[in-house]
Amino acid sequence: MPRIVIVSASPLLADGVAAALRDTAWSVTVGDVDDDADAWLLLDDGMTVRGAGGAIAQLSAGTGAERLRAAIAAVLAGLSVRETPWAIDASDREPLTPREIEVFELLGKGLSNRDIGGVLGISAHTAKYHVAQILAKVGAATRAEAVSEGLRHGWIGL
Repeated sequence: MPRIVIVSASPLLADGVAAALRDTAWSVTVGDVDDDADAWLLLDDGMTVRGAGGAIAQLSAGTGAERLRAAIAAVLAGLSVRETPWAIDASDREPLTPREIEVFELLGKGLSNRDIGGVLGISAHTAKYHVAQILAKVGAATRAEAVSEGLRHGWIGL
């Protein structure tokens, strides 16, 4: 049974979040970041879930219990997630445009160029161009590699 430790400066807040996570397949306790756990839920201005394997989820303070449970499950599975797309680190690579970020998110959902075009109201050829730009900017040889890198670095969410 995975162990989740809730860390907060406010005991009342920590207890409330722990209550929201009852009836899950996890052992949920209030504690400290030094406690042994499979994941830690840090409560401050927002909610951050840090997995023992390095995955992370960042959520807003008003996130509901269902989304929080989904984020914890993703982190326990080794995936990084965030409610809004994360910006690509521009220090090493050219940043993605807002349209490329939209395409990247759809690419992460497994959509084909034709399907991406349909969702965004662009041609399949234009979607193919954006996918090629994404592959070049993230340094990936394939669509699957780009999605893997995007999830690992938190550039795209689930």
